[in-house]
Amino acid sequence: MLGIVLCGGQSLRMGMDKGLMTYGGQFWAALAMQKLHELGIQPKCSVNAIQQVTYTGHFGAENLLPDLDALAVKGPLLGLLSAHVAYPQSDVLLLACDLLLLEKKLLGQLMDVSLRNEDAFDAYLFNNEGQQEPLCGIYRAGGLKKILSLLRENGIAKYSMKLMLNQLQVCEIPLSTDDLHCFRNFNSPEELRCL
Repeated sequence: MLGIVLCGGQSLRMGMDKGLMTYGGQFWAALAMQKLHELGIQPKCSVNAIQQVTYTGHFGAENLLPDLDALAVKGPLLGLLSAHVAYPQSDVLLLACDLLLLEKKLLGQLMDVSLRNEDAFDAYLFNNEGQQEPLCGIYRAGGLKKILSLLRENGIAKYSMKLMLNQLQVCEIPLSTDDLHCFRNFNSPEELRCL
């Protein structure tokens, strides 16, 4: 399984690159990578072309996965499909760098459910009070192949991860009330004040 930490967003509301912001003395991207490492998964940072030089300096080129701009999509879907094109046989554990409060136990739970269900589903993710959490999920290579085929045949009208999930067989794991805080992401300086 390949671990992908999404760092390639524009961070417009935050006003700076979220992956290179620090929490507890570490870059947000490094914290996410560490969580994947602890599960025995080798992670890579998904970055856009503008970020590539800076991230290479911090993480090394071998730990980066640049967006393939030739794919006619944007946003997190571009990072996910770029990973699939680079590693077409690998399942992907996708994790957004701004899920600072996500606990390793939830990633372990996600992996356990995917292993128990073998290839019964194309994607495994959490359901947060009726809403899917697509930026922390396991995406099977076969499901990603379907999405890439759809893109190449017809194009995709919108680049929404949630709309993409409508094309797949998805296993949703309900979040307990105690774990809802783990999916709090941080998109603006105001949202950081509660950390």
